[in-house]
Amino acid sequence: MFTKKFKLFATAIGLMAVLLVGLAMPGVTQQNPLSRANVVNAISNAVAATLTAAEGDIFDTDNAKFYSDTRVAFAYVPLHPSSRSLQLLEQSLEDLFAGRPVNVVLSALYLPDSVPGFLKAGTYKMKLIDKTKVVLVDQEDREVFSGKVGVEDTKGKPGPFSPWQIMVSNPKATFILHFFCSVTITIIIEW
Repeated sequence: MFTKKFKLFATAIGLMAVLLVGLAMPGVTQQNPLSRANVVNAISNAVAATLTAAEGDIFDTDNAKFYSDTRVAFAYVPLHPSSRSLQLLEQSLEDLFAGRPVNVVLSALYLPDSVPGFLKAGTYKMKLIDKTKVVLVDQEDREVFSGKVGVEDTKGKPGPFSPWQIMVSNPKATFILHFFCSVTITIIIEW
């Protein structure tokens, strides 16, 4: 009986010693590089470095949504509610519903790795062209990909609405965005 208790006690002391000595070793207490805060910081840096030409648009990297599976990884970065493009969208709703071009930035899409048949690694702006088309543009403002759009006027409809959500079933990603100007935009990107 004494030896079992002694072994248990010695094991507990040994584990504590390893833990205390291990924590004092350099590098052991450093933050996890894959923590959300570090990933958000990396995306903030990538968005700031590559999308500085966006006039009056602020990308809300703190509310970025991440997706990854065995074939694709990306971060969807919405616009901040005070962004110029959201104000333009609200002013252009009549044009949007009439089918006229609006050409408004909706968000950013960050790909840490290239996706064969889709896009190279990098940061892209997602622009709403009209009520049927959305495009992804690169840092030089060149269209590199286009997708389908469905727009629904949700003004006066019962909420609450989620600001945005993502559904992915490779090779298709569906982004459902509800804007503060009471419009729901469904974006379908297939690669």
